[in-house]
Amino acid sequence: MALANVAWILASAGKRVLVADWDLEAPGLHRFFSPFVKVDDVAQARGVIDLVREYEDQVRRETDRSDCWVEQLAQVADYAFPIDWKFDGGGSLYVLSAGRQNGAYASTLGSLDWDTFYDRLGGGIFLDALRDDMRRNYDYTLIDSRTGFSDVADICTQHLPDVLVDCFTLSDQGIDGAARVARAVATLSKKDGPKRKIRILPVAMRVDQGEKEKADAGGCSRCAASPACPLG
Repeated sequence: MALANVAWILASAGKRVLVADWDLEAPGLHRFFSPFVKVDDVAQARGVIDLVREYEDQVRRETDRSDCWVEQLAQVADYAFPIDWKFDGGGSLYVLSAGRQNGAYASTLGSLDWDTFYDRLGGGIFLDALRDDMRRNYDYTLIDSRTGFSDVADICTQHLPDVLVDCFTLSDQGIDGAARVARAVATLSKKDGPKRKIRILPVAMRVDQGEKEKADAGGCSRCAASPACPLG
């Protein structure tokens, strides 16, 4: 929800924005843009999974390829579809779905082997080309990642972003999980040096009504533990 709202604000400010649904196991980012997205557009639209599978298929073929064949396969505009809304200032908002939302989606997702994609098929080169294409064609690309630690989450937190928004809930589990992700990304950035420096922004998310007493008890460090913080 936060990602969808930020994307709408940026598009309303005249920016060309892409949102990518990389939560492949539980896709649904497009639902936050209803009714400005047609159901048929989502069901038939190729997305992240299709990008990856078409790259894998091309690598496995024994055929002559042009020098820029990876860049040609990594053109996001061939997969993203626009939100049906006219933004002020020439802004626009596009959605890259997780993949075709049909009966074959689960089996297609299950057949993906990320170790093979990276180690045997040179998938890192493809993701680099995908990131470069996003930079060229959009002012902002916002990627919705799977939470936790996994091959898919690592793509979104370590390989693709320039800025990682590390969201967490105000619970011990949420804070510890976000801290582990931040440490992993910071360690990777140090290894890669100046060429790959990922900025990390920790962001506390909404407080459920049942946790309000805990939030009040925590107070504010700026106001010497006073819950009524004048700075909000």
